[in-house]
Amino acid sequence: MKVLFIINSLKNKSGSERVAIELANKMAVSSDYDITLLNRESVKNNTAYPVADNVDVMALTGNLFQFYKKLKMHISASAYDIVIVHNMGKLSLLCAFVPNIKKLVILEHVSFVSRPQKIQILSKLLYRKIDQVVTLTQNDKVEFDQFHSNVFVIPNFSPFPVYEHRNNESKEIVTIGRLTDQKNYIHLLKAWKEIYNLIPDWKLNIYGEGEHLQRLTDYIEQNSLQNVFLKGVTSNVQKVYEQSAFFVMSSKYEGLPMVLIEAQSFGLPIVSYNCPYGPSDVISSNKNGLLVEDQNVQKLADAILKLASSPDLLQKFSQNSLLNAANYQPEQILQMWIDKVFKG
Repeated sequence: MKVLFIINSLKNKSGSERVAIELANKMAVSSDYDITLLNRESVKNNTAYPVADNVDVMALTGNLFQFYKKLKMHISASAYDIVIVHNMGKLSLLCAFVPNIKKLVILEHVSFVSRPQKIQILSKLLYRKIDQVVTLTQNDKVEFDQFHSNVFVIPNFSPFPVYEHRNNESKEIVTIGRLTDQKNYIHLLKAWKEIYNLIPDWKLNIYGEGEHLQRLTDYIEQNSLQNVFLKGVTSNVQKVYEQSAFFVMSSKYEGLPMVLIEAQSFGLPIVSYNCPYGPSDVISSNKNGLLVEDQNVQKLADAILKLASSPDLLQKFSQNSLLNAANYQPEQILQMWIDKVFKG
């Protein structure tokens, strides 16, 4: 079966790129699938994450109109059995106009309700051209069910096996993601301002790069925040998880965050806003982490302080995180793709 994955970019070390590459790599292990990754920027030697030898990478450069024309010609000249779009909001709408696609599937990486009103309205009109919608969470499925009849939930899988050897002595809190408005790290810094002097032996490490770097740097300096570090991009995310005590997320919206699934694979408890959607799928509050009222800085601060102040709670949540991580291992998730999409 010839399969084309389409994604806007493979250049940045972010969750959607990682999901696209990991899914392509895992599917290509089987001789039943001939996989091509198509994007607007990267060729095979400069993707953000390693691509398997038997996965092709293609770049169609130019503005959106040029990309559309090139994509239309490429699909017309290729006999793909299925085209899967890794959608962050707009790419699916563009691909809905491309003719000669045998089966068009959209994998939704961010929640429908987080999109601009115009995109939501256009989606409700144009998604009738799409054969199948895959959401990452049950809550997002409910949104798409209102205007599409073929919607399935298939969560992301962890690229890491369940890791049994926890560093129980760590006093480092970690978050990983692009420094963007969506990730909302200014709220995390405001929460840290409330509590860092109450837990002076703890550190907060923020990994990532993006357009909010200067804003975050300025806030840290202007408020003389201690024990918080903007670490940039890491080339060894496994080591970061291994040396951390728990994970924190302050996003305004998500799909199903890859970082939460990865963190649980290393037994990390999670403190997160209950934003739409994703955290509530991974976190059972007071079992493997703490779900916080959405966008409430004080409650985020309280939850971080509560977990950092309780070794027993950390240990309990860590054990339960490892148990939940088994649900996100590749074998069962790949089988869902095969049964619901490739054979469906």
